[in-house]
Amino acid sequence: MEREELIDKYLQSELTPAEKDQFDNLIENDTTFRKEVEFLKDLNIVAGAEDRDGLRNSLASFEEKITANETKVVPLFNYKKLLVAASILLVVAIGGITFLKPFGVDTNQLYAENFEPYKNVVTPIVRGEDTTNKETIAFTSYESKNYELAAEQFGNLYETTKSAYFLLYQANSLLASNKTKEAIPLLEQHISLEGQLSERGKWYLSLAYLKENRKKEAINLLEEMSKTGSFKNSDVLKLLSQLK
Repeated sequence: MEREELIDKYLQSELTPAEKDQFDNLIENDTTFRKEVEFLKDLNIVAGAEDRDGLRNSLASFEEKITANETKVVPLFNYKKLLVAASILLVVAIGGITFLKPFGVDTNQLYAENFEPYKNVVTPIVRGEDTTNKETIAFTSYESKNYELAAEQFGNLYETTKSAYFLLYQANSLLASNKTKEAIPLLEQHISLEGQLSERGKWYLSLAYLKENRKKEAINLLEEMSKTGSFKNSDVLKLLSQLK
């Protein structure tokens, strides 16, 4: 494999095990190759800096290495052009516009940072209690993190009782089981019923939208929640600031 292609796949985290062995061997034994990799990693840092100060610092370090002739650029690249591009990136970032990061945020990462299954506030579980109550059995499954079983049990409970909160817990069980697409319509239905826990449903629906990269819909829902401030207000405002 060509060295340039090998480096590109490394920067994209796409190396196969065999390519990784080849890459590691070159890094260890080929000084020129190692410097090429270090140079392009520096450029990636410049392009991916998340704040203005970090971007300035990354660019300064990047320029110092070029000035000191500490880097050698792969043949496919011209470092002067890259430096111009990095400088343009700095100007754009200072202007408040995201460049080279068209989506601005990693919605999957934000979902992972914010999601945790909603606590059981409906049916307290008394450990060791012998019961055949279906609601207690479902919440026991839920608290035991047997989410797939809990989702099925909550679904059956909603069908027989039409109690809206069962939709919320069924959807949470599905989210915890990485079944986001199945959870979304349940949360939408839960919110439409305007039950006591509907604000909770909006929070989890906004997170589900993020998981599915439906950023605009997530923002709309979070903005709606921010007006009432009735549930997770600080988390809602923080998430909004990260998305805009």
